[in-house]
Amino acid sequence: MRNVALLAGPLVDLSSAAAVLEATGLQVISPGNVCREHVQLRTPLGEQMNRYMQTGHLIPDVLTTKAIADALAAVDGGWLLCNYPRRIDQAELLAQSGHAPDTVIELVLTKDELDLMARRRIERRIELDPQQAGRGDELLLMYSHYQENYQEQIEPLRAYYRTRGMLWTASGSGDHEEVAAKLLSIAADL
Repeated sequence: MRNVALLAGPLVDLSSAAAVLEATGLQVISPGNVCREHVQLRTPLGEQMNRYMQTGHLIPDVLTTKAIADALAAVDGGWLLCNYPRRIDQAELLAQSGHAPDTVIELVLTKDELDLMARRRIERRIELDPQQAGRGDELLLMYSHYQENYQEQIEPLRAYYRTRGMLWTASGSGDHEEVAAKLLSIAADL
């Protein structure tokens, strides 16, 4: 069974994509859920994480990767790691722990698709909270900045995995069935 890292930027529905790959037998591992579980259970690792969180700091990559590596080690069969790693140093820590993915799949959107998704998200936000109506341009700019930051952050990681022949891309656009078909096609090739 393969071990897959699934990456996606802002506005891409990662949960439905993860569900599709989970249906192929991969166990889904969410870094956020893993870290929250450690904190809630007050494990020694969770206590360390909680100290950072309580002071408003990010949890260091070493602690996050340790928690993720422990979760991956407990998987019987293949796993699907959602939106991790996001940087080369995280990828290297994961590899050092003995839990590097076999394959990395990134769901991507074109600029036009991103703009359309952002506009839909803003329309929905205004629909839910009409007081946001005057902030449309501001919100659109915010989504644009999120995407720029993602692209800056992820490009070195793409290159890292591309040179290793591990990176696949698929469009994150379309309804659930369309995205599912694209992912299942990649999974079949693996």
